[in-house]
Amino acid sequence: MTSDVQSALRKLSMPTASPEQWLTKLSQSKYLSSPIDSYGNGELVEQLEHRIASLLGKPSALFFAKGVTAQLCALRVAADERNNRSLILHPKSHLAIDEQNSYQHLVGLNGVLLGGAKDPFTFDQIKALQQSVGALTVELPIRRIGFKLTPWDELQKMSEWCKEQKVHFHMDGARLWESTSFYGKSLNEISALFDSVYVSLYKGLGGMGGAVLAGDTEFIEQCKVWRTRFGSDFYTLFPFLVSALEGLDNQLAGIPGQVLRAKEIASQLSQFSQLEVTTPHTNGFFVFTEGSNNNINQKADAISQSMGIQLFTKFVQTSQASRLFCEIQVGAEHAKISNNEILEYFSRLLEE
Repeated sequence: MTSDVQSALRKLSMPTASPEQWLTKLSQSKYLSSPIDSYGNGELVEQLEHRIASLLGKPSALFFAKGVTAQLCALRVAADERNNRSLILHPKSHLAIDEQNSYQHLVGLNGVLLGGAKDPFTFDQIKALQQSVGALTVELPIRRIGFKLTPWDELQKMSEWCKEQKVHFHMDGARLWESTSFYGKSLNEISALFDSVYVSLYKGLGGMGGAVLAGDTEFIEQCKVWRTRFGSDFYTLFPFLVSALEGLDNQLAGIPGQVLRAKEIASQLSQFSQLEVTTPHTNGFFVFTEGSNNNINQKADAISQSMGIQLFTKFVQTSQASRLFCEIQVGAEHAKISNNEILEYFSRLLEE
């Protein structure tokens, strides 16, 4: 499918925009009257950091152009403070897979991997460890195991353990905005369990990119030094800042509705005998089926073009030869696609 065709499709997940569309959006923002930022300083930066810190209930926050850098800074500072370079993480976490173990290669940390291919690790698994660690990281949710969240009581136990053991408790909260409905807790209440929290500005909020790291003031000040050392003090990033502030204004309140829609769609797809659908914890979930990924993806592309909708990126083969899965994510423009269209799409996709 060509990029022109893809951009014309109505997307169930996070919508994409052309350069022209982005420029149009930015030109209409009320934040354009603010002075331009420079090397991580300025009115727009201060507004964004203050708002995120307030939402998360943390004393301080720091803007980053990239979430990978935000997390590397947080983990490096935590390791230095405790003189311990070991950290607990899930083998399917973003830190391990999507960031290609950058915590090892760039800051020399040692990963202690806990948890399996389908579930988050538990507090009992942490207690059973025979080694000391400097940091414990939890991704909320873990995308690569089906957007699953660690149960609330487990998070509470981990938080208390970290306080007792003087271990830094860090949240990879790239999808924290989408996780509040599962817990029935506010962003503030969830974040209170953690020493530091990283959040994304472009997934649920729909910004052009970027991230914010929140925590205690002294901790954030040390992370600011490492942000400079990692070459992340850009001359200006006002498009990121403007779009993030617009996201807080216009996208954040709609995210619980995306979670509800994901549950609705998952329930409907469960009616197909050929599909195995995971239970959504957030606005994303996995769909499994049997077959050839080449055949089903070619068919999916053809159906997408004929119906003008895109429900997922592609089916990918699992470790089992004929077993496939795709990710379904519900984004800000999900209302442009009806339930009947989704049912028709999968009916056509699964027919012999």
